[in-house]
Amino acid sequence: MDAYVHASPEVQILAKKIDLPARFLRFGITDLTRQNLKAVQPILHAHLNGLSTRFYEFLRRFPEAERVFQSHDRDTLREYLHRHWMRVLQGAYDEDYVIAALTIGYVHYKVQVPPHLYMAGYNYFLSSFLQVIATDYRGSDFAAATASVSKVILFDMSITLTAFMVSALQGDPRD
Repeated sequence: MDAYVHASPEVQILAKKIDLPARFLRFGITDLTRQNLKAVQPILHAHLNGLSTRFYEFLRRFPEAERVFQSHDRDTLREYLHRHWMRVLQGAYDEDYVIAALTIGYVHYKVQVPPHLYMAGYNYFLSSFLQVIATDYRGSDFAAATASVSKVILFDMSITLTAFMVSALQGDPRD
């Protein structure tokens, strides 16, 4: 399933239940957050390919990850991953974004990625993005830049994990 083109009926229904303004409020995502993202986007985008490659090297250390990814083309997965992070870092969170993020969560649930491993992936990217900002960012407000990146990554994780939780609670089978 192409997470960026096709959405299952379950994802479409769930997407309509996501109250984006309430999530923005809870995660502190404002116009200033989006401005701060624009300031750091160039350096994060410049590092994204390398971070994505190292991400899959990081995952190889964990048997449960290797089991999940052994039957998938890593180049395709890396491309999906790259597109997702590019989208998150742009700061444009609309219904299409929600559908894509929910689909990602739903697919990860279906292929039995354990939630702790999924969150470890978010931790990898959050830590990596913050390290890139710490070493390469030359903007005037380092604290605001790191806070904004942290906010949107945790916001994104809240959307994708919604699909995990709803699927588990509904007893959706894992194919």
